Amino acid sequence: MHRRDFFSFFYSSCSERYTSSECATSTEHPHIAADITPQQHAKEHALQQNTLEPYAQPLDYRRALHLVRRLSFAAPYSLVQQLVGKTAQEAVDIVLGTSATTPQPQSTPGAWIHDITENPEKADRDTRNEIYSRWYTQFASLQSWWVNLMLREAFPAREKLVLFWSGHFTSEFAFDDMYNPPQLLFRQNQTLRKHCVGDMRQLTEDITLDGAMLNYLGGTLNTKGSPNENYARELLELFTTGLAAYTEGDIKEAARTLTGWRASRFNDEPRPNGNYITYFVPSAHDTGAKQFLGVTIPAREADANTELLVRSGEVRRLIDIIFEQRPQEVSRFLCTKLYRFFVYANPSVRADAVIAQMAVVFRRSNYHILPVLRALCASAHFFDESVIGVQIKTPAEFVIGLARQLDANPSQAVRTMNALEQVLMDPPTVAGWESYRSWISTTTYPLRVQYAQELIRNISNEHVTMWARQFPNAESARALVNSIGEFLFPKPLSQSRLQGYLSTLLSGAPEYEWASIMRDTHAAGTRIKFLLARMAQAPDIQLC
Repeated sequence: MHRRDFFSFFYSSCSERYTSSECATSTEHPHIAADITPQQHAKEHALQQNTLEPYAQPLDYRRALHLVRRLSFAAPYSLVQQLVGKTAQEAVDIVLGTSATTPQPQSTPGAWIHDITENPEKADRDTRNEIYSRWYTQFASLQSWWVNLMLREAFPAREKLVLFWSGHFTSEFAFDDMYNPPQLLFRQNQTLRKHCVGDMRQLTEDITLDGAMLNYLGGTLNTKGSPNENYARELLELFTTGLAAYTEGDIKEAARTLTGWRASRFNDEPRPNGNYITYFVPSAHDTGAKQFLGVTIPAREADANTELLVRSGEVRRLIDIIFEQRPQEVSRFLCTKLYRFFVYANPSVRADAVIAQMAVVFRRSNYHILPVLRALCASAHFFDESVIGVQIKTPAEFVIGLARQLDANPSQAVRTMNALEQVLMDPPTVAGWESYRSWISTTTYPLRVQYAQELIRNISNEHVTMWARQFPNAESARALVNSIGEFLFPKPLSQSRLQGYLSTLLSGAPEYEWASIMRDTHAAGTRIKFLLARMAQAPDIQLC
């Protein structure tokens, strides 16, 4: 089935049936309807007219949920309650924190992060295959470690930002019959975390000399007299300015500027700075003058052709020139990507006024990331009804978020995300993941439902009953259904749907018996799991 046709029948493709009026309400969401509706035109107009004016009301429960769904991987009920009644700015500061630096987690994926092997391409076939097999095992360990950080994160919550930057400054594990050693990807993940809300220029500089990036985009091949232009091109097109802000000549000059840097990858190759630490080869660096974006990077004498001086005088200068000479393009391009990730991924909805104001904040903050996120996520636009419940959850948001909300242990989280086409630290292309409607298809939607059903099935009756008791008036079946529905779905449920869910929970028992049923964890747990399983079949549980 064509993806467009699939979205036409998105609401009828699962086992839960809706009335015609409910289907009509559901298709008002522009990301589900196959054709643009008048309601969508109105929403697009509203998006273009909105600004970054602060949200003036204390956060109610529903908007607190919206905030944590977008800035984190959802959250347990207790964390959401911390935000209710706070101002939008107070809540954002609780969720994101106020420090521009992010500490590294105390745990690591394992001692293997320090292991180093010989270059498999120079080894015999058996040794090469053994190294590749070991890397695949280590890569799976690395993914599981990161997923566990996402699952266990409290406030401040920054792993969602690490994921954003992982999809922006992309490096693949397996590419072009080559591999990035997992040890390099672990160190890149640390770099992204360190700077995820900090100085964008410093993050760009550090990624430019990151070992995984040098390995991925040809930096290790970039040599005086034979420059490799791959990274220089992506630095401009995908990482900073976007298209049409530079010339082919600028790419060539940027590539010349970045010659001579190497990733320390193998024990049979040079490692002057230590294992997995980038180093500089003076003889491979082009010391001539460069003309980049209309600015001269001066030539250097042989005694100034050192790692420290070239990094500060050429690499850092190259990054500074991009931000100095193309401030409008850089700020607009990066703020658009932040908007698409945290607010609405629909490329046909432009939100020009909001993005323009984000760009102003970004430039005025000297390209620090946290101020623009604080302004965006505390704005009236962010909490407007038109942007609540309009994002299709990424596989990470769905897999991790549902487990966090249900306080469940997703033993197959990494495997499920891989099957749902979001392989952490191994995006499909240098452009990252396509996102928006690409996340849902006739292949991936049933897998999402299957994951949710298995997750719920594996929760014990005792645990799910204790989980349900955290909601107010849990001994009232109707109140419990309302509470769980409000917690799991981004939009209010119709009375007919709530009544259907109530019938599922009661499983034939009269409503007045629910209080006594709740005292029997087996009976209550079985019914609550029936309810959750039915809710997990609903298409709108895929939205945030």
